[in-house]
Amino acid sequence: MSRFLSHLLRSVPIALLMMFGLQICAQDSGNSVKITGCLKQGGESHGYYIVAPDGKMYELLGKTDELAKHVNHTVSVTGQTTKLSHPEEEKREASEKNEAGSSSYVDVTVTDVKMVNANCPQ
Repeated sequence: MSRFLSHLLRSVPIALLMMFGLQICAQDSGNSVKITGCLKQGGESHGYYIVAPDGKMYELLGKTDELAKHVNHTVSVTGQTTKLSHPEEEKREASEKNEAGSSSYVDVTVTDVKMVNANCPQ
């Protein structure tokens, strides 16, 4: 067996294990969600949120340039629920509680934003 083929045969299982391991990590990062509602500017810089029809508030992280274009529009957002580090959560907590009121809230890392309507329902 050639040296190249021998090296290749040893490398393939390692590569497969690495890819499988990365897939498992990605699954642990959060649940996939799709939320449609009125996009609002949060109390903090680059903070955005949606209050869903069921009353749950979704604090949106990432894609801030795209979100900024759609404040006060009805949007559909796709992303992953996110567990922030303790220091990051403490930094955002007061603003989130103020925006959510008595409703529960979830942090979501946004992967896609689509405008549904240029207005929000009253």
